[in-house]
Amino acid sequence: MLWCVAVVESGVCGVAGGEALADVLVENGRLRVELAELGTEHARLLARETAAAAELEALRAELATLRRMLFGRSSERASGGPPACAGAGDSGDGRDGAAGEGAGGSTGRPRGPGARSGRRSYDHLARDEVDGDFEGGGYTCPSCGASFTPWGEHVVEQLDWVVSVRLRVTRRRRYRRGCRCGGPVTVTAPGPSKAIGKGLFTHRFLALLVVERYVAGRSQNSLVTGLSRQGAEISPATLTGACAQVGDLLAPLAEKIAGRSRGAWHLHADETTWRVFTPTGGDGSARWWLWVFLGPDSVCFVMDPTRSAAVLADHVGIDAETGQLTGDDGAGGPRRLVISSDFYAVYASAGAKADGIVNLFCWVHVRRYFLRAGDANPAQLGIWARQWRERIAALYAAHAELAAAWQAAITAPSPPAERRLATAYTGWDRAIDAIDTARREHMASPGLPEPARRALATMDREWTGLVAHRNHPMIGLDNNPAERIIRKPVITRRNTGGSRTDDAARRAATIFTVTATADLHGLNPLTYLADYLDACGRAGARAPTGTDLDRFLPWAANPDDLARWRKPPG
Repeated sequence: MLWCVAVVESGVCGVAGGEALADVLVENGRLRVELAELGTEHARLLARETAAAAELEALRAELATLRRMLFGRSSERASGGPPACAGAGDSGDGRDGAAGEGAGGSTGRPRGPGARSGRRSYDHLARDEVDGDFEGGGYTCPSCGASFTPWGEHVVEQLDWVVSVRLRVTRRRRYRRGCRCGGPVTVTAPGPSKAIGKGLFTHRFLALLVVERYVAGRSQNSLVTGLSRQGAEISPATLTGACAQVGDLLAPLAEKIAGRSRGAWHLHADETTWRVFTPTGGDGSARWWLWVFLGPDSVCFVMDPTRSAAVLADHVGIDAETGQLTGDDGAGGPRRLVISSDFYAVYASAGAKADGIVNLFCWVHVRRYFLRAGDANPAQLGIWARQWRERIAALYAAHAELAAAWQAAITAPSPPAERRLATAYTGWDRAIDAIDTARREHMASPGLPEPARRALATMDREWTGLVAHRNHPMIGLDNNPAERIIRKPVITRRNTGGSRTDDAARRAATIFTVTATADLHGLNPLTYLADYLDACGRAGARAPTGTDLDRFLPWAANPDDLARWRKPPG
C-alpha cells in the first residue's frame, strides 16, 4: 500500500516537472527571440552611429573647408606654396612665370619700416600747366615795399582725375554755289563718322561704356548713377541699346578671334555659371554656362544653355559620331590638340575618345584636395597635408627648371643645353616618382581618414593627365591662366546678376572675347575699341570687312597700330 502511494506521488511530481520544463523551454524560446531582436536593434543602432559619425566628420570637414575658403588665406598665396608663382605667366605658348621673380616679386633687398618703393613716372600723361603766383603778380617786402626779384620756381606735380560728360558739337559748314555750273546748289562739310547711325554718343563714349560695363563689371544702375552725378541724365534703356549695337558691330571681329582659337594647338579651358533672367521659351530665370578657351594669342568666350560635351566638340571640332578631331594640322597630317583643364568629365571624355587630344590636368586642383583634407582634420592630417604640399612644390620647381632648359635648348641648341635638358628631365622624373610612391603607399594604408582617401582617389583617377605634363614642358602645370581670364566676367556676373535675355547673354560673350583678347596682348581697351568704332563709322555704320577688319586682329596688326592701341586715349 505504501509502495503504491509512493508511485502515485512520483508520477505526480514527474508531471509537474514536465510542465515546469515546458514552461522553461517556452520562456527560453521567447528570450532567444527577444535576444535576436535586441541584436538586430543593436546592429541597427551601431550602423546609425557609424553613419552619424561619418556624416559628422564629413560636415566638420566641409565646415573647415568653407571657413578656409571664406575667411582664410588663399592656398595659392600662402607661403611655401608654388602655385602662387608657378605657371602664373603661362599663356599656352611656353611662357611660364615660374622661373622668374621680376613681375612684382621680391628683389631680395629687405625694406625697413615705412620704406617706399619709389615714385612712378607720369611724364606720359597730358599736362595741364597752372601758373602759381601771388595775387597781382610778384611779391613786395611787407616792411619797406621793395619788390622781390624773380628767383626760379618750385614745381609741384599732382595727379588730377577728371571725369566729365561733355556735349561735343560739330558745326558742319554749308556752302552755296556762286556760279552757274551744273551740280548741287549747296554742299555741307562731312560730319563726324558714326558707328551707330543717328547715334547720340561719340565713339570714345561708347568705348568707355563697354569697358565699364563688361571689363570693369559695373552694373547698369551704377553707370546711370555715375553719369547722373556728372549732369547727364541718360535712361537705362538707352545705354542697353547702345551696348547691344556695339556688341553687334564687334561680332565679326569676335568670330575671327573664335576661328583663331579653334585652330590653336593648345587651349586652356574652363567654364562658370551665368544667369539669364528671361530666356526664350522658359517660365523663369535659367542657369546658362560661360565657357572660355584660352589659346596662345586668343581668348574665346562661348555662352551656352548647357554644360555638355557638345560645346567643347563644336569649338574644337570633334566629330559627333566618331569622337575624333576633324581637319588636319595644316600640313596634311592628323590634327592634335592639347587641353589644359580641371577634372570635369567633358574634358576627360574628349581626351579618352579622340586620338589627337591630350589632357593636361591641373596640379593646383590636386593640391587643393590635399589642403582641404588637412583643414578637415588638422590633428591627424595636418602634417600629412603639409608633406604633400612639399612634394607638389618640388614638382613645380622641377618643372620650372625643365621649362627653362627646354626653352634654352630650343632657342640656342648646344651640347651644354642638351645636357641641362637631360638633367632637368631626370629631376622631373625624380619628383614625380616620389609623388607616385607616396600615392601608392598611402592608398594601401587601412586606417587613412576619409578626406585623405578622397584626395588620393582623385589623384589616382586623374593620374594619366597629371603626368602627361612631362611631354609638354612649355605649358604650365595648372589651369590658372583660364581661371584668371574668366575672373572679370565672374565679377560682372556678381555685380549685374547675369543677362536679361538670350541675345544679351551671347552678346556679352562676344564683347568678353574681344576685350579679353585685347588685354592678352597688352592693349588699352579704350583706345582699341574707339579705333575699331571709328573704322565702323567709316564703313557706314557697319563692321569693317576684309583687310580693314583683319588689321584689328592683334596677331596680324602692324607694329604702329599695336603701339598706338597700347597707349591711353589721346
